[in-house]
Amino acid sequence: MTANQRVKAVRVYRKLKSKELARKANVSPSEISLIESKMRMPSIDILQRIAAALEVSTSFLLGEIHADLPLGEALARESFHIFARDGRLPPEELDRLRELSKKTSAPQSVQGWRDLSSNLALYQTLVNP
Repeated sequence: MTANQRVKAVRVYRKLKSKELARKANVSPSEISLIESKMRMPSIDILQRIAAALEVSTSFLLGEIHADLPLGEALARESFHIFARDGRLPPEELDRLRELSKKTSAPQSVQGWRDLSSNLALYQTLVNP
């Protein structure tokens, strides 16, 4: 699958309209259309903005990582990596969440990982006062 195809596949999977993706990535809607229709390869700058808007890495869009996984599983791992980058969680909690990212029921968005992490922290507080 080409980067162009991956952009469209992720956009559709995330239920974003091309205009929404264009707004989030700060590019024109026609640029998204040209990329998705394979009439233009995105520049590195635009690919990075699109990746950020889709909550994936440029490596994922280029097919360098997670290319062998079904899209839902790949997006769970991608969004986990983006979530984990902020460094707010202790290593042991990140390890637990990393294992969860391999499950089919793992969150597929950064917000989903934030919510799960908050709920786990709340649960730990209730169980171990």
